[in-house]
Amino acid sequence: MPEIKGRLVLDVGCGTGNFSLALARKGAQVVGLDHSQAMLTAASSKAGQQGLDISWVRGRMGPLPFGDKSFDLVSCILALDFVPDREEALAELVRVLRPGGAMVIAMLNRYSFWTLKRAVTAWFRPTLWRQVPFITPAGLAGLLGRQRELTDMRQTQAVYCPPWQCRPLVRYFHHWENLGKKVWPHLGAFLAAVAVRK
Repeated sequence: MPEIKGRLVLDVGCGTGNFSLALARKGAQVVGLDHSQAMLTAASSKAGQQGLDISWVRGRMGPLPFGDKSFDLVSCILALDFVPDREEALAELVRVLRPGGAMVIAMLNRYSFWTLKRAVTAWFRPTLWRQVPFITPAGLAGLLGRQRELTDMRQTQAVYCPPWQCRPLVRYFHHWENLGKKVWPHLGAFLAAVAVRK
């Protein structure tokens, strides 16, 4: 993650604000955008409890209600997963990013145990994840690569621990991460990518 202190950051699809709050705690000037007023209300409440000054905007991923080249950094954490036209949404993220600014994208990996669990659960009961076309590491690289104004793209994966709800296993999280990166490096649940606008 690039240096963000004092930078103007847009967190797209901010939900209840977890990533927005983390950015603000690091000194960024944060604008959080989400289409759900209920999510924004929850995010605003959390920010107020922590004494953080964050601007909350209701809106959808594309077209974004901001001018061209407005932000130093744009983040989109687990929101592109739910967008029907990812190319168009990503083009909007690039549009509002200043030259030299960084974009941070995170999506769920189609090949992970967590995704398999979500897919199986969706067969038996309606869930938020039922209609999500999960992406692969190569798919995310291609999605970013087709944006001609992006350069210096890097991708990593995280969260290799199995999706079991077992508290005693939580203490072994770091062991799972280290083992996962060595034994099955392409099965991380969380795909994260960073790119820079030319």
